[in-house]
Amino acid sequence: MSDARQEFLNTAIQFERDGFDFYTEAARNAQSDLARGVFESLAQDELRHISYLRTLSAGDATVKSENEDLAARLRPIFRGAGEAQQTAHAAEGDIAALNLGIEREDRAVQTYGDAARDAEDEGFRALCELLVGIEEGHRKLLENVVEYLEHPDSFFLREERWVVEG
Repeated sequence: MSDARQEFLNTAIQFERDGFDFYTEAARNAQSDLARGVFESLAQDELRHISYLRTLSAGDATVKSENEDLAARLRPIFRGAGEAQQTAHAAEGDIAALNLGIEREDRAVQTYGDAARDAEDEGFRALCELLVGIEEGHRKLLENVVEYLEHPDSFFLREERWVVEG
């Protein structure tokens, strides 16, 4: 393995560790159950990413399977949040942390995307592309949680495509 690639992997693993620490701390400080559950799930994902980077393999994982797994873990949390109708007033700190998470995910997408474009090895390129897709899914999730906390009524109208009948 080239020195540059090893340096990238070391940096990427540290970035994922920092992500784990960030999401673990955000979960600990979360004001809403929804944000806490999202942060805990994302922290688990960061550990899985470290494993992928260490082994240079994601096994049978695909962007679809990873995002479906995350969605399955979060479905009960979103249902509970919908029933509780938690609002931004109760979760201002959560929204700030979620926005920081969005920034982290954007940096990850950029970093892994650059690595995929520069990769000379097809296996390494595929791993980086997988991580790009997963991190994009994380960003979308975080954006949806912010939208929900700021505008819960319009969130359900948009996401569930509820029809208002008069």
